[in-house]
Amino acid sequence: IFIAIIAFALPQPTFAQTNDYASTLSDCAAKSIMDVNSTGCMIGVAAPDFTARTVDGKVIRLADLKGKVVVLNFWFIACAPCHVEAPVMKKIAGEFSKDDVVFIAIAREKEADLKKYLAADQFFANNISDPKSAICKDVYRVFGFPTTIVVDKTGKIQYYSLGGMTSEAAVDKVLHAKLVPAIKGALENKTLK
Repeated sequence: IFIAIIAFALPQPTFAQTNDYASTLSDCAAKSIMDVNSTGCMIGVAAPDFTARTVDGKVIRLADLKGKVVVLNFWFIACAPCHVEAPVMKKIAGEFSKDDVVFIAIAREKEADLKKYLAADQFFANNISDPKSAICKDVYRVFGFPTTIVVDKTGKIQYYSLGGMTSEAAVDKVLHAKLVPAIKGALENKTLK
């Protein structure tokens, strides 16, 4: 009983106040990795900047995309939940093709392997090869796949989801219930909690 009273009396962490991505993610996942999904602790945190070249040679710098909504999707070829999610993500990207939304897929694959894979199954228009996990691990500290992050027009995270499901119907239901409203909210400059 005494421990429960002490734990109850301790102030609850406030994640987005620091606005530091790495420490907020670490604090958020300290008890459970899934707290990142369930608490909304990453909402309002500044998304770390990165510069990378897509497999078709276009240079993308996240900071240059301010004013647009950016959807980052981290995945890899051997990831079964990533494959289940891919058709739904492509469909959602199509739904926002006329809006100021940029979809970027970041795969932990060698460029040659990713190009070969994409020749048969194109993902988004912007596909980045990240074989050394420079963006995945070093910048975004991704620890579950797929991970999807929505960055609003000001560069702040409005949606963070890690891990996937094995049923396309379940993925479709969840992404349309959570990801799509997050993108729409970011387009309308509304913060979703």
